[in-house]
Amino acid sequence: MAGKAGGLVLDRASPWFESPLEALLVIIFSGRNVMSTIFHAHPGAMPRRPAGYRAWLIPSVIIWSVFATSGCTTGEPPTSTLIRAELGLRAAGEARAPEFAPMDLQRAREKLEGSKRAMAAKNYEEARRLAESAQVEAELAEVKAEAEITRRAAEELRRSIDALRVETERRSPKPSSAGSAKE
Repeated sequence: MAGKAGGLVLDRASPWFESPLEALLVIIFSGRNVMSTIFHAHPGAMPRRPAGYRAWLIPSVIIWSVFATSGCTTGEPPTSTLIRAELGLRAAGEARAPEFAPMDLQRAREKLEGSKRAMAAKNYEEARRLAESAQVEAELAEVKAEAEITRRAAEELRRSIDALRVETERRSPKPSSAGSAKE
C-alpha cells in the first residue's frame, strides 16, 4: 500500500513507515486536514457530533495534560536525592566544615532531618525539596571550609615569603655610601 502525503511517498515496505502512528504523523505534518480526512472520507458513514461535544473535550484535554505534566502525582520516594544529600554532608565533614563553616553544616543537617521526616510522612515532594536544599547547604559548607583552608595556606605562604625576603636582605651586602660619593 503506497500513498503520497506532502511530497513523501508512503510505502508499507519502507523501514521509515512502520506503524499507523507514523503514517498519522506524516499526514499531520504534511499539511493535510486530518479531521476532514477521517470524518468526511465517506459522507454519511459517521454522524456529526453536536458542537457541545467539542466545548468540553478541548478544556478537559488541556486540564488533563496540565495535571499529568505538573507533577501532582504521588511519585516515588526521593531516595537517590536523600543519598546524595547524605554524601554531601559526609564530604563537608571531611573537608573540615564543622571547624570552618559550622552554621552552614548545621542548616544542612536540619534540612536533611526534615527531609527524612517528610519521607516518613510520605510527603515526597517536600522530602525531595528539603534533600536538595540540604545537599546545596552541605556543598556550601564544604566550599567555605576549603576556601578558609586555602586562605590560611596562602597567608602562611605569604609569611614564609616575607621571612625569606627579610633574611635575603640581611645577608646581602649593602652598597657602600663611600663608593657612591666618589662618583
